Amino acid sequence: MKTLRFLFVILFVMFSDLANAEDTPKIDTKYGEVSGLIRFFYVFDASYIKSGRAKDYSIDGSAIGGHIRYTSPTYSNFGASTALYYAQDTGLNDFDDPNTIGAAGRFFTKDYSAKGVLGELNFFYKDKEHHAIVGRQKISSPITNSIYTYMPNMFEALYYSNKSFNANEFIVLHIDKMAYGTRAPVEFGLIGETTRTAGATQNAIDIRGKFLPIEQQILADDTSKTNGITGIALINTSLANTTLRMWDFYAYDIINMFYLDAEYKNKYNNVNYTFSAQYLNVRSVGKDLASAWLDANSADLFGLKVGINYKNISAYIAYNHSGNAKILNPWGGDPAYTSSFFSRNAYRANVDAYKLGANFAFTKNFKIIASHADYGRSTTDGTFSPAKPVEAPAQPRGDAMESSLLFSYNPIQSINILSGAIYKTSEYFYENKQVELLDLDLVITYRF
Repeated sequence: MKTLRFLFVILFVMFSDLANAEDTPKIDTKYGEVSGLIRFFYVFDASYIKSGRAKDYSIDGSAIGGHIRYTSPTYSNFGASTALYYAQDTGLNDFDDPNTIGAAGRFFTKDYSAKGVLGELNFFYKDKEHHAIVGRQKISSPITNSIYTYMPNMFEALYYSNKSFNANEFIVLHIDKMAYGTRAPVEFGLIGETTRTAGATQNAIDIRGKFLPIEQQILADDTSKTNGITGIALINTSLANTTLRMWDFYAYDIINMFYLDAEYKNKYNNVNYTFSAQYLNVRSVGKDLASAWLDANSADLFGLKVGINYKNISAYIAYNHSGNAKILNPWGGDPAYTSSFFSRNAYRANVDAYKLGANFAFTKNFKIIASHADYGRSTTDGTFSPAKPVEAPAQPRGDAMESSLLFSYNPIQSINILSGAIYKTSEYFYENKQVELLDLDLVITYRF
């Protein structure tokens, strides 16, 4: 019965999208611009989570949702934008089975029910050199960007960008509130394994989509009061073929997060190549309100990456090294070069992480994506919290890794079909056996 329902849903999604889809990804009229996304997830039955339990966990996580955004016409460069985000169960899941773990990162609610969130509502000014936004918005930066399912973390903020200086972009912002996105519980639990290093410092399962003071979100304490976050950034392209980026977020009385990277791109004969380097530092500031979660007053991460692209093949190798203290990572960001779909171990203490990746484009609209990451074993206490009952955090006992083999197909420009397998081992044990995960997933995305 589940298979029949799956086939019905998938055919409905595909044919309705194909019937209405064009290769124009947005609707632009004199009344404004409408754009959006519809995304369907399905987890195949062979997926599992193994540990020391007598019975392996199965995984359910079929969902459908997306967003629709309206951007007004501009008058003297002033305008407004709003976006509604939505996610719901498809009816293909069995969340009542105690031996099933639900893919919580595909929903807004603890009980997997349908919910919509007004994630964006802002006014803006934009010309060739200046861009200002005030209100609910997505802030695009290395320390707030990461993979998301339906809605990323959103912020109530004031943002200003200035490109009037030659080869430089200056950015200043102030954040008052944040709403956790759909994937926050996964960043805390399955990916972060309660270490608070993978993009969320709490599981946020009941508060996704709620705009709350940023300090309350960071500290998981609704009595906390600070002055929010002030951020600055500089993006410089004055050197030939080189981009330098510097971002600094100062969360008053909590932490300061500083990020720096450089990317050099060039070409030798028919081979395009890229060299990249990164540095991330988090230090405690002011009243040290997050001191209970920090190993030390300062923590660092370094990274190197080399990539090549020749005709229809691209490949890269990446390395990250962390110091003796873990990096508190509370805003959903994931700049580390070695991160994977379900692993962000480079932010833990004493990690040397390596990652290899390759893309093979067999045709213009079909490619294979493969990667393997080795994270070794950190010295950060954690636990595999999706399992029940949750065991107390403990030292790692195994080596962590993640491999993936994915297939991507675009029948038309606006539709992407992504499927394949992801396998990972956790560095933590559950009931005295190392945790393993196999995810066999199908994702269909339609953009308009």
